[in-house]
Amino acid sequence: MNKKHIFIISVLLVAILVFSLGLSCSSCGTILSIISEDTSISENTSNESASCDSQKSASTEDNTIQTTSEETYSQDQESESPAETETAELEDSRFVIIIETMQPKDREYSYAKGNDPNFYEMTDYFLDLGIPQEQIHIYWGQNQDGGTYDNFVKAIDDVKKLSNTGCAILVALMSHGSEASEYGADAMMEFADGMGNEHGGRYISYFDICGMLDQIQCEKMAVTISSCALADSAEPVAGKTAYPRTAMAPITFQEILNYILTDKNAVDRDSDGKYSIKDVFEFVKDPAATSNPARYTGVELIDPFNIAGQIYLN
Repeated sequence: MNKKHIFIISVLLVAILVFSLGLSCSSCGTILSIISEDTSISENTSNESASCDSQKSASTEDNTIQTTSEETYSQDQESESPAETETAELEDSRFVIIIETMQPKDREYSYAKGNDPNFYEMTDYFLDLGIPQEQIHIYWGQNQDGGTYDNFVKAIDDVKKLSNTGCAILVALMSHGSEASEYGADAMMEFADGMGNEHGGRYISYFDICGMLDQIQCEKMAVTISSCALADSAEPVAGKTAYPRTAMAPITFQEILNYILTDKNAVDRDSDGKYSIKDVFEFVKDPAATSNPARYTGVELIDPFNIAGQIYLN
């Protein structure tokens, strides 16, 4: 073999070696590229998985927060809801509120016909009926313990704390006042000033008195009224009410009690042994029943619930 042949063979061997190395590097590069792409995909997948887990975690936290928030709101709502109050069990379901502004507390009366019972005699009457002392609210006279507006408010507050929808309430208002005017002014009641004077106290309309009495839960309520508002006071007090109510005016409760104590049989119009508001009304409206029938010609009874015959004064 000559040198020329040896050179050619050498060149061929070198070419074969170089070509072989090129394929190997290309293959290696391809493998590295695939590995790199797999790693990138793995990293992306890991990142995406982490992102999803993070979103799920955030979503779970949001749901937890929302659920907790809803539970807290629900609890807040429950705590803000007015608590149900239990009414004390009463031995007697009757209540009395009397406001008298025109006569002194210490003035003496007698039960003789033509004379009216005083504060003490009237109090004893209700106690003798079995009504507990704490359910009798009589404010009499012109001083601080008398027929002032503040004492009327106090009486209503005291009664509404105990009363319920099974109670019967008697309210008697005896005061000065004013009639409704043709110009639209309401009939008004005047309370004592608390300093020994019949006049000078607060004036309040009988519509407002109706609203005040509406605060008292009851099965039925009777209101008797005597004031210079005359019969104009009855309709505002009993015309539209939250609980069944009847009103009679103008007549003093002293008059009513005096008739009951001195002429029971005459007052008991239906002869059932009881003296209802309806009995009293029919009695005073009977021209032959009293010694001064003209006194009662203007008396009116407002009874939209037809309960006057169901409220008894004994």
